[in-house]
Amino acid sequence: MKKFLVKISFLIAYFVIAQVILPVLIDPFNVFHALNIRDNGVTPNQNYIKMRYILANPGKFDGFIFGSSRVTALHPEKINDGGKIYNMTYPAGLPCEHLANIKTFLANNIKPAKIYMAFDSMSYTASYNEHITKPLNCPYEYLRENPEHFYSLYFNAAVTFQSLGKIIKHSPIKNFADNFYNYGWEIDYNMTSKYDWDKAAPTLGDFDGKNLVDSALNDIREIVKICRDNNIELVIFTNPMHYITHLASLERNYIYFLAELAQITDFYNFSGLNSITLDNNNYLETSHYKAEIGDIIINIICNGESYPELESQGFGVKITRDNINKLLDLLESQAKNFISQKNRNI
Repeated sequence: MKKFLVKISFLIAYFVIAQVILPVLIDPFNVFHALNIRDNGVTPNQNYIKMRYILANPGKFDGFIFGSSRVTALHPEKINDGGKIYNMTYPAGLPCEHLANIKTFLANNIKPAKIYMAFDSMSYTASYNEHITKPLNCPYEYLRENPEHFYSLYFNAAVTFQSLGKIIKHSPIKNFADNFYNYGWEIDYNMTSKYDWDKAAPTLGDFDGKNLVDSALNDIREIVKICRDNNIELVIFTNPMHYITHLASLERNYIYFLAELAQITDFYNFSGLNSITLDNNNYLETSHYKAEIGDIIINIICNGESYPELESQGFGVKITRDNINKLLDLLESQAKNFISQKNRNI
């Protein structure tokens, strides 16, 4: 009996150490260090951590940028609107997650003066049902709905030990925590791409279907209404997707998405084949544009600057119900001409 109790005690101790103590101490996704984030080389659960931080500092910011990780190239400190803006970017951020975050803000008496929000094909090709199964993506609001499942993603020895190799090899980035809490961006200026452009492939979510597009549009419709009802200025824009991703998006309901989006609200368009999106030097890979491109977006939508040559290519043009068809015709024409030219060069 004594030997049995000793074995049981060792098993219990092993379980507690492996499944509880080590996951909390190592904490690859920083959920247990949300207010004291460490730069460990693993992308943190930004939705959860940023929500925790904003709720703990309700008066720190006047406005927010929402979008997928593509808007991590936007530096809010470059916005000259008199307020202090924070970048809420998180990986594959979805309209339903932005909507939930905004509702949580308002429920906690956090009422921003302005919200900037970016969409593209990732907004409807990633899946919320998949996000809630991943420690990187599981959103803050899901914790309140299902705390047992939320924490099971992090009290997990396998997930913790899988991250150790990356953590051990990582060299910390200077001012990582300060930038994270004060601004929210990750992509800094003068970053060099290490991507193999000879093997470039489009970056989209894993899901397809018009029902996902309609679901995303319904969430956007509710976001627009909530902002209007609460006197929050909402500025919507599309991300300048790399041309390879943009062309793939045209085959995944992107024209339909833009057409319907224009019926819901005005937005600034940065989609298409233009001097920005056709140049690999403006991207880290086929998903993320560089901070220098983020500055151009900010200059157009926030600071009132004009880029006539880019506007002639559809980049930075404000889209309404009245001119959406002109944009869609342009996007389709650009794609047709690009593919035709490419075929001639083969």
